[in-house]
Amino acid sequence: MKRLSEKLTGYIIKTGTVSEELYAVYQYGFQIGLEMLCCFVICLSIAIYLHMIPEFIIFTGIFMLLRTYAGGVHLNSFLACLICSVTVQNLILFIGSKWILSTVTAWVIILISISLIWKCAPVENVNRELDSNEKEHCKKVTMRILIGVFSFTFICTLCGVDKIVSLVAWTVLVILISQYIGVVKYKIEKSNDRRE
Repeated sequence: MKRLSEKLTGYIIKTGTVSEELYAVYQYGFQIGLEMLCCFVICLSIAIYLHMIPEFIIFTGIFMLLRTYAGGVHLNSFLACLICSVTVQNLILFIGSKWILSTVTAWVIILISISLIWKCAPVENVNRELDSNEKEHCKKVTMRILIGVFSFTFICTLCGVDKIVSLVAWTVLVILISQYIGVVKYKIEKSNDRRE
């Protein structure tokens, strides 16, 4: 995945689409995107089987966008990450279909989660630390995505689609939890690196 993401990034820089200074940001984004694409195909297959395609699209759209720019926990191998991602995604779809939160409860979770996701973004990992330009870029994109999530949820609330509002709440909550686990993991790994 890393090699393919490096080739894609090299291509878009060569074509002049992005500046060379943003190489690391795009390479990392492509790598995460490609890895998430594998997860996407597996989870889509499960969602089709479970007849949960709209829920899958909403969860996956929010999850992929926020995890790409806001960050979260990154496991040390692609296989572990794939298993964890597929498990979490299907667990949230299951929970979201069985435990629909009241609109007020969902909004409380959404507002708190959105605030904390933005405050914590971007979460780094020891394999891919960000410089100040990359952090600033990720923070700006995260803000745009969060505004989009807020707007989408507000429209769903006005339309009375409580099930979707609840699913958004579960989704942003799991992203927030992933971020804080990622922060703790990063601090532990950084601490271990300093001792060695």
